[in-house]
Amino acid sequence: MLAKFIEKLAKEMEVTESFETEVPGVYGIPIDEGISILISTRPRGFSISCTFGDTPKGEKEEFYTQCMQANLLGKGTNGAILGLDAEAKRLKLTRDIDYTIDYYEFRDMIEDFINSIDFWIQEAQSYVSEEV
Repeated sequence: MLAKFIEKLAKEMEVTESFETEVPGVYGIPIDEGISILISTRPRGFSISCTFGDTPKGEKEEFYTQCMQANLLGKGTNGAILGLDAEAKRLKLTRDIDYTIDYYEFRDMIEDFINSIDFWIQEAQSYVSEEV
């Protein structure tokens, strides 16, 4: 099912190269220079994730409080979970989705996911302050 969704999405985006990765069941959709969404199969659905943007250098407490509120209330995440990568240096957005959706819901979720990434990149940049 996911392979069919990915194929249809590529056609709609008029992309000629494949979104398949070296890992079976994992697809990569480039959205910006150095930023790709990874979509992978799970037993009853799939997972969408993206590591993007550096964490702010200043005002960290206020920014992380905003992130926690976003996760709690879903504001700015569109149902995804905002977190950090393993080194706690870059932001990461993740969402698990069941196979109960149709292609159009899938496409809209991908669009919302990309919009959330754009939003959080801008938010992180707004918290940059000069360190003394």
